[in-house]
Amino acid sequence: MVEIFNSNFKNYIASELAKQSMNYSEDLDLRGNFMLLINRIRRTPIAQKRNVIESSVFNCPHEHMSSYQRFIQQVESGASLLRYCSRGNFTNPYKVKDQLFDDWGITHFHFVETGTKQVMFAIVEPETIFLLAVFPHGIGFGDVWYKKQLVEIVHNEFPSLIAYLKLNDSKKITATEDHRQARKLGLNLPVVLDDGSSYYPIGVGVISNKESMHDSMAWMHLSRQIEAYAQYTSNYMEGAAYGCGVETSKLSFSLDFAYDQQQQLFFAQCKSSCGVVISL
Repeated sequence: MVEIFNSNFKNYIASELAKQSMNYSEDLDLRGNFMLLINRIRRTPIAQKRNVIESSVFNCPHEHMSSYQRFIQQVESGASLLRYCSRGNFTNPYKVKDQLFDDWGITHFHFVETGTKQVMFAIVEPETIFLLAVFPHGIGFGDVWYKKQLVEIVHNEFPSLIAYLKLNDSKKITATEDHRQARKLGLNLPVVLDDGSSYYPIGVGVISNKESMHDSMAWMHLSRQIEAYAQYTSNYMEGAAYGCGVETSKLSFSLDFAYDQQQQLFFAQCKSSCGVVISL
């Protein structure tokens, strides 16, 4: 039964990747393709109307002002923002990772589809995009991904976004190099700001192989659901067939899947060929 349910899952992943103009990769296993999908979905804001709030230090470069105004219009109208997102994170989840997002929950947007040296750093919530700052990235600006100033801005201006992650204050202020080394080693390092305020990684952090902890836990959550449904349906096949009034040999089960935007998790639901829905 596990093989059947995994096949259902593979078909679901393939169909969802197709919606993102991507193909299911036969070079990756089932887990790899799932990580590819959740990587794309979590890092691309779902198209819906949002407000835009700028921090006091957000300053759009003059040369990008017209593009920025179009970006705001797209956000407020609920259009897809995929064109503004980084494209480097959507190829192979095992090779390219967005460590800034995984560690601190901060994403970045280009001003135009072809990419720009200056990028906008933001935290995306279901109803609002909080624009933190504009910094250059690319060659010569590698430190931007470890720039603690981004978290300082959230702490000073949008503290409610991270209040639930606050730890006891600390006297050991963390620096850019501390966070660079922690990510290099796949360690989760609390952010200790200049005033001593300390926060657990806003993006939930990473596991030892440097994958997103959230994405890895989402995979474990769903794979356990699949195993549980497989075990349940195998153990209760005869009883289910009797309840449906059909022969056991003519009864089959399949899984449907859905994505919960708020929890950023996938869920499975089992149904039989006679229409009975099983929820565990």
